Amino acid sequence: MDRCKEPGSLLIMVLMSADAEPRPLRERGNLARRSASWTIAHSAETGAEPAGAQSIQRALVLLNLVAVLARDRPDGVSLSELTRVSERPKASVRRVLVALVGAGYVEQDPETSRYRLGLQAAVLGELASQGADRLGAVSTDSLIRLSDVSSDTAFLTVRHGSYAVCARRQEGPGPIRNYALAVGDRHPLGVGAGSLALLSALPDDEIADVLSATAAARTRYPRFDDETLHRLVRRSRTAGYALNDGLFIAGSWAVGVVVRDADDRPVAALSVATIAERLGRQRREELVEVLRREAETMHAALTRRTQP
Repeated sequence: MDRCKEPGSLLIMVLMSADAEPRPLRERGNLARRSASWTIAHSAETGAEPAGAQSIQRALVLLNLVAVLARDRPDGVSLSELTRVSERPKASVRRVLVALVGAGYVEQDPETSRYRLGLQAAVLGELASQGADRLGAVSTDSLIRLSDVSSDTAFLTVRHGSYAVCARRQEGPGPIRNYALAVGDRHPLGVGAGSLALLSALPDDEIADVLSATAAARTRYPRFDDETLHRLVRRSRTAGYALNDGLFIAGSWAVGVVVRDADDRPVAALSVATIAERLGRQRREELVEVLRREAETMHAALTRRTQP
C-alpha cells in the first residue's frame, strides 16, 4: 500500500509527558490535511455555471484554501503551494490573489510574499459568529460538555451540499490529541463519524445523489467506495449512531450522532474522537447517550430561534 496516497495514518498523538515531541506525528497528520485541502479545491466545481459565476467560485475556493493551508502557519502559505493544490495556472492564481488582497480578504507578507487571511476575512468571520453562525452558537456549550465528559476531542460537523465541513472542535482535558480533523477540513459525506451520521440520516434517493456527486473526490478516499458507504449507512441506521472504527485513519475511532434543525432536517453532527482502546462497547454506548442528549439540546435551541 502506498501510504502517501492514503487520507492519513498515525494521526493520533498520546502525550506521554510534557516533554513529548509532537512534531513527527503532527507532520504525518498532514496526510489527511492534503485530502481535505484537495477536496476544498475541487468539490465546488460543477462546470455548469456562467463564466462570471465560475470566476467568483474560484476566488472563494482560493480564499478557503488560504484559510485552511495557512491556519497553522503564522508565516502564511506560498503561491506555489496554492497553485499546486488548486491545480490552476500560476498566473490565474496570482490574479485572483491580487484581487483578494485588494479587497482585504487576504494579505501578503511584503518580505516573504506568502499569503494569509486578511482583516476583512476576520471581520466577516466575527459578523458570522454573531449572527448567521447559528449552529456554531448553539453548539458551544454542548462541545464543552462533551469534551469534559469524555476527556477526548469533540467535533461539530456541518453539511455543505454533498460534503461535510468541520466547523468546530473542542479538546478535552485528557492526554490524547486527535489530529484527524481540524476546523475547515472538508470531506465527502460518509467519511468520518459525524459525516457518516449526516449521510445516514438522508433518504435513500438523496444518498444516491450524494454518492454520485462525490464519486470523483472519493478517488482520494479508496476505502470509501459506494458499497462500503452503503454498508456503513445500514449499520449506522440499525445502531442509531455512526461509528468510525478506524476506516478513515488507522487507530482513530469516533462516534457521531446527527443534529436536526427546527424543520427536522439533518444539518449537522456531533462526534467524539479518540483511540480504539478508549472506545469499547460499554464506553461507546455511554458516549452515544451523551451525544444524543446534546444533539437534542441543540435541536431545541435551534427550534427556539425560529419561533417569533
